[in-house]
Amino acid sequence: MRRTWQNFRVRHLALDSLVRLSARLALFAAGLMLALPARAEAPTLHWRLPLPADQAWRIVDLREGNGIRHEEYVPRGQGLEDYRDRLLVQRFGAQEMSPEAYLGHIAAGLAKHCPAFTTSGLVSGERDGLPHATRTAYCGRFDTRPYGYVITQKAIRDGDHLFVVEREWRLPPFTISSEGLPVFDADDEALKREIKLVVRWLTGQVLPAPIPQPAPPAADRPRPRR
Repeated sequence: MRRTWQNFRVRHLALDSLVRLSARLALFAAGLMLALPARAEAPTLHWRLPLPADQAWRIVDLREGNGIRHEEYVPRGQGLEDYRDRLLVQRFGAQEMSPEAYLGHIAAGLAKHCPAFTTSGLVSGERDGLPHATRTAYCGRFDTRPYGYVITQKAIRDGDHLFVVEREWRLPPFTISSEGLPVFDADDEALKREIKLVVRWLTGQVLPAPIPQPAPPAADRPRPRR
């Protein structure tokens, strides 16, 4: 089995005490359970992400049920085994973690596999009652694999769930400067502009709004007597 960032994340989340079930295991378990009774819909439950316009994205994996979602996208022309770009959308149990704690948890685990590692751009706040945080992680090389990762994530706390959007680049190995900045061997400035646009998309467009509740039915007016 290929030892990739995706494999690391599933294994790391499954074993860590902060997250007892990984998103993938929770999705698998959810598929074996009966649907729960209908409740007022949470903002991120069925909200469809406005995909970034930089690629012609195609969906390659979709699983959802019982409040859990898992969607994976890669651009047309890229395969599951040789992709450069990937987009991941997940909704899973928050396990009492805030968005900032989740991003820190993932970054700390990823850093163990990346001799050259840094993060940048932690932005947190709250909108429509939903706390959120965004950050980018740079992994110059994942273990001994011939590639590294740039991973920009936004996590939103929606009640007892986290809604996470991740944009990933799988790139040739790169370095981290003494100032803690990534240095890409090819198309350095173009790639940094691309990452900046994705961060702008995450902070400016990935903003699920609360579902408006229907107004209560109007009381019947008394009919006039004849």
